[in-house]
Amino acid sequence: MQETIKNRIPIHVDLAPNRDEVYSGICLKTNENIFVFICFNDETKEFDGFAIIRNFEIDKYREWDEKELSEIKNNNYTEFIGKLPLEKMNNMSECLSELENEELIAIFTETDDDSYFVGQIKNLTENEVELKLMNEEAEWIENEKIKIAEITYIGFRTSIEKELLNKNVLQNRI
Repeated sequence: MQETIKNRIPIHVDLAPNRDEVYSGICLKTNENIFVFICFNDETKEFDGFAIIRNFEIDKYREWDEKELSEIKNNNYTEFIGKLPLEKMNNMSECLSELENEELIAIFTETDDDSYFVGQIKNLTENEVELKLMNEEAEWIENEKIKIAEITYIGFRTSIEKELLNKNVLQNRI
């Protein structure tokens, strides 16, 4: 895996049998706790934000083949290199600490693979993160406390969060 990281080779990460999910992108860091990567957006065929997943859920990964590599429309991965303090991101708690100033993050938990929380970190303790949630209409709603041990995925700086932020800004101008 270290060669794959060093050479910035896109990979598919398969979470089966733990979860029915396959994530694609370029791995920036992996250790016994976390796997940090640049996300690949299958719809736009370009790299799009970051994600962090629990490493123990990863069953296998594979490097992209030539056909998959040729499908990249905008090979913009360099826009994401050097943007994270990876040396300070060694577990979910440390990652959340580094994301405290992010405008929006998305969190999936082990209780539900199909829905997720989008919000801004309002409070962080050793075992729990509290998010000020944003709904699909980009309106700020209630706060939600989430146990860090239950977090399976954190996404940030993707087109999803950016779109919600832009919608929220436009609403507040009216």
